[in-house]
Amino acid sequence: MDLEKRIEQLETKMKQMELELTQLRQERRERRPSDAGRTGQTKQAGQPAQAPLPNTGYRPEAGIPHGYAAHGRPGMPTQPFAQPGVPGSGVPEHQQQSGVPGYQQQQQSGVTGQPYQGQVPYGYGQAQGGMTPPNQPGMNPYAYNNPQRPNIPMQPKPPKDWEHLIARVWLPRIFIVVLLLGVLWGFTAAVTAGYLTEPVRCLLGVVAAVVMYWLGERQIRSRREALGQVLLGGAIGVLILSVFAAHVLYDLIPSGLAFALYIFSIALCVFTALHRRSQTLIIIATVAGYLIPFLVHSAHPNAWVFTGYETLFSLAMVYVALRFDFRAAYYVAIGVLHLPLLIGSVAGDFRGSRHVFITAVFVQHAALLAYAFLGAKRRKLDEILSLFPGFGLMALWIYALYPAIGDGIHWRPLMLIAWALIYSLAAFVKHIRSEQSPVFISMATAAWFLWAVDILNHSYSPAAAIVIGTAGLLLGFRISSYMQQITAAAAMAYGVSQTIILAIHDIISAESLSWLILLISLAVLAYFLRRMQERISIRNLPDVLMWVDALLMIIFLTQITNVLTADLTFDLRHLILSAVWAAYAIVVIVCGVLFQKLMVRFAGLALLFLTLVKVIIVDLPGVSVAVRAILFIGLGALGMLVSRFLYKRKNGPAAPPPSDENPIES
Repeated sequence: MDLEKRIEQLETKMKQMELELTQLRQERRERRPSDAGRTGQTKQAGQPAQAPLPNTGYRPEAGIPHGYAAHGRPGMPTQPFAQPGVPGSGVPEHQQQSGVPGYQQQQQSGVTGQPYQGQVPYGYGQAQGGMTPPNQPGMNPYAYNNPQRPNIPMQPKPPKDWEHLIARVWLPRIFIVVLLLGVLWGFTAAVTAGYLTEPVRCLLGVVAAVVMYWLGERQIRSRREALGQVLLGGAIGVLILSVFAAHVLYDLIPSGLAFALYIFSIALCVFTALHRRSQTLIIIATVAGYLIPFLVHSAHPNAWVFTGYETLFSLAMVYVALRFDFRAAYYVAIGVLHLPLLIGSVAGDFRGSRHVFITAVFVQHAALLAYAFLGAKRRKLDEILSLFPGFGLMALWIYALYPAIGDGIHWRPLMLIAWALIYSLAAFVKHIRSEQSPVFISMATAAWFLWAVDILNHSYSPAAAIVIGTAGLLLGFRISSYMQQITAAAAMAYGVSQTIILAIHDIISAESLSWLILLISLAVLAYFLRRMQERISIRNLPDVLMWVDALLMIIFLTQITNVLTADLTFDLRHLILSAVWAAYAIVVIVCGVLFQKLMVRFAGLALLFLTLVKVIIVDLPGVSVAVRAILFIGLGALGMLVSRFLYKRKNGPAAPPPSDENPIES
């Protein structure tokens, strides 16, 4: 009723607006000059002569300028607009009757009166039936020739109907719970008094469910959607509880019949939800359907029956949610499956059935992958929100059910590499079809990373993670996929962190290999990123990677030098280490000179100063005076040679100017 009243009010307002527009158009027609004046035709006898137009230049009685003078635009001419036949208009007398076009136009338009002080506004001639003056700079072409529009006031926002919100939305939701509690307590009192036997109790529950369902349908037909959906959901809940009481509590019906009644209840709920397009009822049916195996008492539980029902029900509800575009129900159908599987695997009597549970997880994830691969392209967000968490949960199931590699078949790495190959093949097929597949590429990268970490020990897994992370980052920047970049960066971060904490004890070892791969990977990554600057958002990322590579090289050289000089004296070890640092700085400076890289030369100079700081802070307190003398003499001479070399180069042939595209190069 409220909606009909609002519609009637809106129709009344629209009619009023139409009447106002009609009156405004009529007034505008009455203010226009006659058609005879515009076309130059002779007035018919008996028609009143048209009054001369008032002066539009200035109104002394109001003190308000009109026309262009109202705008006051600077730089525009202000001479009078000449009107033939008017004294003082600036037109020579011999031109007043000489057929000048301007004169004829003025005579045809019937414009008389005093001279117009200022420029004729654009559109004024059209409004008066004469010639339109040319468009002149500085004029607003929309200031005079726009049709008059009515000033329609904005409709105020209607106030919030708190009575409707409280009485029709929240009141039924709250008091249906109160009603159910009262019925439950009354039922308990009647049972305690011995008035209700067990079969009568179950029949009363079924009758109550039927009555609630009928009332819910009636409320929805009466446009009370909130109350109707609450009654329908409550009817399904009461029906399921009645079947549960008859089967589990009172042992009145067998397991097969109870299971069939449960399925009938869920099917009724799904039918009602689809008929009423209610996502809330679909979610209720999904959660209740997952709980059915726990409501059926079975003396000999079977893992295949349990997981088979849960998996098939999950796929059915996923299909229903996708078919009718119920997004929340879609995520509920995907995620809630893992909860009953977890409860069944932990609390159920399913010993030795881990392959059954992992099969259920695999089937659901394979269905999601197939939908993402073959389904509509408009659901990219659904792919991300379903495949990524789904793959993570599947990996957790794999690691939980297969915690260690035994003497038999190594199932865990086989499962991981199988999914890595599946996702890689899906991404390759998408690439052949010229379709974007960032989700498949990211999942393939994650699967290969997990497989490499699982199959290799802690010494070699960082190297594999660095290789996978570097390749994944290059691919992510190549296809401009932030998802792939984040996945590969996570693998790269794991490899870098694990490599840095590895201490090198032998020259030929897994630790040395990891360090070498790390240094080479950073250099390769910086080189390729510099060649595709347009695809990266951080322009200085290649330079940052090179600086990090240079610092890690110092750590690597320090560890290698300590391993090689482990049998020497303390003074000699420090002397050799400082010499290695200085030699490394010279190599960096020479590379900067050869490749004409200003920042590389700066890095070499910074390493040379760092060597000096290391000698002063670390070496001096522990070495002898002779070693101090050798260190300072060597560093001093080396610094002078470097300075002399760079000075000669500075005064030599002029180097090409730096490029505007890359200002750090010289």
